[in-house]
Amino acid sequence: MERDIPRVIKVRPGSGRILRLRFAGDRHDHEIDITGLIARSLHFAPLMDDDASFAKAVIVEDGLGLAWPIETKWGPLDLSASKLRRIAEEQLGAD
Repeated sequence: MERDIPRVIKVRPGSGRILRLRFAGDRHDHEIDITGLIARSLHFAPLMDDDASFAKAVIVEDGLGLAWPIETKWGPLDLSASKLRRIAEEQLGAD
């Protein structure tokens, strides 16, 4: 069952609000655009106009997600690997 839990093993922010990342068990990187997520969410809104903070995405919790150096009332701004995997799969199907 543990294999079914997505884990991020590599992340590199790109231009705009693109994340280039790799999940454990994958042989290639995924390039995902999280502009829509940021635009629809007050929680992620601080990332919309803050290129410097967006570029500081780091892997957290042994790959269970990413976090940015922006504090929210719940702690650092983060996004789960499961959500990132869903976005990657949706965007792959959009081509």
